[in-house]
Amino acid sequence: MSKLNERRKQISEMGEGEARKEIQELRMKLFNLRLQQQRGEVKDNRVFSNTKKDIARLLHRLTMLESE
Repeated sequence: MSKLNERRKQISEMGEGEARKEIQELRMKLFNLRLQQQRGEVKDNRVFSNTKKDIARLLHRLTMLESE
């Protein structure tokens, strides 16, 4: 199983509290990445898009949990 599929499976099994906590951590990671980028410390720019996609997946998961 690919890393992406494992991550999707992880997210789909999360509860609401866990998903909210993860979103908060990822947003903090994104903030820190932006600071690192300004200092020229970021080697791989794909980290930004991957983090943003994870946040979007988690927000979608929360939406699905609320509609159930």
